[in-house]
Amino acid sequence: MKTNHIKEEFLSFFKLKPSPRSWHIPFLAGLAVGIPLIFGYFLGDIKSALTASLAGLVIIYIPTSNDFIETMMKMFVCSFGMIISYGLGLTFSFNLWIASLVFGIFSAIAYYIARYFNLKPPGSFFFIMMASMAIGLPHNLELIPRRIGIFTIGTVNACLICLIYSFLNSKKETNKNLTTFHINPYVNLVESFIIGICMLVSVFIGKFFNLDYPYWIPISSLAVLQGVNQYHIWKRGLHRIIGTTIGLGIAWLIFSYITSPLLICFCIISLQIIVEMLITRHYALAVMFLTPMGILLAETGSSTSLNPDYLLKMRLLEILIGSTIGCIGGWFLYNERIRFSSIKNLKKSKIALSKSFQRDK
Repeated sequence: MKTNHIKEEFLSFFKLKPSPRSWHIPFLAGLAVGIPLIFGYFLGDIKSALTASLAGLVIIYIPTSNDFIETMMKMFVCSFGMIISYGLGLTFSFNLWIASLVFGIFSAIAYYIARYFNLKPPGSFFFIMMASMAIGLPHNLELIPRRIGIFTIGTVNACLICLIYSFLNSKKETNKNLTTFHINPYVNLVESFIIGICMLVSVFIGKFFNLDYPYWIPISSLAVLQGVNQYHIWKRGLHRIIGTTIGLGIAWLIFSYITSPLLICFCIISLQIIVEMLITRHYALAVMFLTPMGILLAETGSSTSLNPDYLLKMRLLEILIGSTIGCIGGWFLYNERIRFSSIKNLKKSKIALSKSFQRDK
């Protein structure tokens, strides 16, 4: 029985799940990331372009609804949230203790708000990711307005792409599947607190040990914590480690043989499209391409000049640390979810019985 289970798990690693997302989304994501890169290349400022491209990831939150106004409203809200997240990270990155505490509190609040409004996957992930990457940058008070401005341009570009897409899509679709923000009354505060603690510890470790790329630790930890249960959390952790290891090999090849800034831009665009095609179908396979794309995108113009061997070793170390924190946090998260689910079901049963009793009267 145990052997069959291991065999099933092994075979499932090679299976692709059907994707619930529209096939348009990967190409929209490619445009949102790619347009700033192309402009940056021709204007001679790849560093700023990469920051704008990072902001373009907000397009991942494009809703499935065909309602034009609702779609744009959600995109504007998410864009504003991303700008706040990035600005918060830049502002409080000046001190180890303050940065860790603020990031932990922010992560807990962002997670709670995403759950409260039933924000669909990736939920709070990219908001926390943007704050993490901003906190990892060297603190420079004078550059904060400029960085936020460039980041805002990236979100505006994504919203314009979404505007054009929604307009064209609404022409073809006659049946509108309206969706709105649905408030979830059963939101677990303790679960948000656990996420916040994991993010606090992740940033603290990265900054305390003066790691060159500390933001990879909370990002890896949060990616693992996205699992829906303990089994899924540990599985995601394993998949992330396997996918990252292979992805580092791909990254090493890119760094070793591709030196042209224009080719690097096209590599990032291609990798982004591939990642969005795979992320809902096979997590480990997506991480193989997410790893080199993340390294190229996150280093904001400096990755091409760094030592590839050193950069990839640090990336692997931080992934392992982050995944370990995520798995430990996942154990606490899973047990809290069991307790909270039991309490929630008891409350629902009590309400149902109360209504039934009133009807009988």
